[in-house]
Amino acid sequence: MASLGTSLPLWRSVVPRTSKGLFTCRQCLRDQGYAAKSIRRYGAMPSPQSSKMRPSLFFDKNRQFFTSALRKSTAAPAITSAIEEGASKAKSEMPKISNKSVAYWLLGSAASVFGIVVFGGLTRLTESGLSITEWRPVTGSMPPMNAEDWESEFAKYRASPEFKLLNPHMTLSEFKSIYYMEWIHRLWGRFVGMSFVLPAVYFVARKKVSTPMAWRLFGIAGLIGFQGFLGWWMVKSGLKDDLFAPGSHPRVSQYRLTAHLGAAFTCYVAMLWNGLAILRSHKLMNDAAAGIKQLEALRDPRLAIFRRSVAGLAVLVFTTVMSGGLVAGLDAGLIYNEFPYMGNGLTPPKNELFDERYSRHEDRSDLWWRNMLENPSLVQLDHRILAMTTFTSIMALWAYSRRSPTVKRLLPPAARKGMHGVVGFACMQVALGISTLLYLVPTPLASAHQAGSLFLLTWVFVLGSRVWHPSRTAKLLQMAAKARGQQLSSSTASGIKRL
Repeated sequence: MASLGTSLPLWRSVVPRTSKGLFTCRQCLRDQGYAAKSIRRYGAMPSPQSSKMRPSLFFDKNRQFFTSALRKSTAAPAITSAIEEGASKAKSEMPKISNKSVAYWLLGSAASVFGIVVFGGLTRLTESGLSITEWRPVTGSMPPMNAEDWESEFAKYRASPEFKLLNPHMTLSEFKSIYYMEWIHRLWGRFVGMSFVLPAVYFVARKKVSTPMAWRLFGIAGLIGFQGFLGWWMVKSGLKDDLFAPGSHPRVSQYRLTAHLGAAFTCYVAMLWNGLAILRSHKLMNDAAAGIKQLEALRDPRLAIFRRSVAGLAVLVFTTVMSGGLVAGLDAGLIYNEFPYMGNGLTPPKNELFDERYSRHEDRSDLWWRNMLENPSLVQLDHRILAMTTFTSIMALWAYSRRSPTVKRLLPPAARKGMHGVVGFACMQVALGISTLLYLVPTPLASAHQAGSLFLLTWVFVLGSRVWHPSRTAKLLQMAAKARGQQLSSSTASGIKRL
């Protein structure tokens, strides 16, 4: 104790010089006028901004030591290359969710397809589809530029069955009007292809789409090209005499017309659905907790019947539209122009519905399906049955959503509005269909009826997008919520340490 007491003044003279410089806060040092001496002794003190990057001298020295050791180590090249490889891989990866601009572009492309489908119906109704007798994907982009070219095109049309049997007295000026209708239709198809393929390449190259979406865009682009082939395949069927009975009305094959129409509707639905899916994913990801809660509510088993019914409704509407393509291809709307009766009853006689003249086999094995696809009377009856079945199903689903307390409580407000939209378009479509039939298929009503089918199918898919459970987006929401929870916990822990 005596030796400690004698050395105490010496310790007091040494300790203040180190403790004040190392363990006293900066504000206290400034107040005591010690900052200048400390700066001269230990170097300039870091600013508050740089202190975040360099929290302590100990950390800086260890970092410098680790860096120099890494450079001297034989494993340094491997570690460095691994780091660079990881960074380049992160840059080359596709995003988890496609950019919103991709969604708006897809919806714009769907609108363009909507327009060309309606215009294609007008082309058929005005008997303009067979005016161009050649398929020239590149050189056909320009119309005839002089009188000689017009005479050449008119001569080709005069050699077709449609001119010989239907329009033998057509003049050149009348030919020009139907030619321009078909030319605009084909030019619009080229525009749809170019306005989809070029932006799709850009979005994929700039990594603005997810990997699944990139493959979907590739599939849609292929479908657009196949649609162009189907269009010419359909027109080609109307330029031959072997499909027509002597003296019959020249027209394209109803099978090829329905295939062309079905491919257009499929292309439209693919663009619409994927655009809506991207926008919905972004909306859900804005608030991960609320998004998870919303998707969990949609996964409720008590909503399973409603979700499956919407999917079945989409299939039923699409099937009805395809039966309408058969009606258009056979001009079946020009017979039995009354509703709900067809002649003396609700249906024509059985021997008219299953006419043996449509069978091509001796054993009559193809009697039923050929009459369903080639007999105008049965084709119109089938379309009527499908249309009324679709309308009844829509009204039943609407009543179920209104009368069931459980579904009414669990169904999101957006889905209820979507159901109302489906009901409205279904009523409009039935009214247009009956009016078109009663007035002997006038061009304005027939075109509006075709557009109404697209509107109805659109709204069914809008309703489906609001009740569908996206499994991939749900996984991303779970990951985002988990990362958010870890961030909050780490922030809380760091805050506790500072306290």
